[in-house]
Amino acid sequence: MKIITTVSLMLFVLIINAQTVTKYSPKDLESWQNLGDGKGYVTHGQFMMEEVEGSIGFMIFSPEKYEDVVLRYEVMTMNAATVLVALLNASDMGESTGLTIADDNNGSFGHWTKQAEDYMFGFRVMAHNSTPFLRKHPETDGVKSEIGLAKKDVMKSGWRHLVEMGKKGSKLWLKIDGETLIDVTDDKPLDAGKIAIRVRGTAGILGKSMIRNLEIIGEPVE
Repeated sequence: MKIITTVSLMLFVLIINAQTVTKYSPKDLESWQNLGDGKGYVTHGQFMMEEVEGSIGFMIFSPEKYEDVVLRYEVMTMNAATVLVALLNASDMGESTGLTIADDNNGSFGHWTKQAEDYMFGFRVMAHNSTPFLRKHPETDGVKSEIGLAKKDVMKSGWRHLVEMGKKGSKLWLKIDGETLIDVTDDKPLDAGKIAIRVRGTAGILGKSMIRNLEIIGEPVE
């Protein structure tokens, strides 16, 4: 029994070591590229993302690009109107894995649905009268962008939740507090791209959330 246990432990360690885990502190997140009218700063040992007056969404982008990747972090929304979305594999359309953002882009949501390729995880969308969803973009005529929809919502304002979004080959999933809410396959998975995290308010109330313990599991690509 001891031999079996030792072998199992060694196998587990090898599997973990085969993956690159990059951890970002709240201070690290201040240096990520941002888009839209808002502020990202460290407070109380966490990274605050918040819109400012006139904002139509505030986003930050990972320094690296990934093809197969897991994004995991703890997040707390500061009001019930806040909507939280994350993007995986965000890139320009076509064969390019680069991500071009026009100088006059003010954070418009439409860019990510019609002018870019991405997997969009809407995991805190109660204010939009929806349960968590997964959509694949760009939207095209006759093709449904929504490829996954959770049966329930589990996040609460003022509570800290652990969220996880992942892509491995054709498999995509969303977990909140360890519970799998979406688990789907995409027969034509997207190529590599950046990760983005977005905060947005609703009905005139500014979006605001706090992040900590963010990690990305995956191999960066050129």
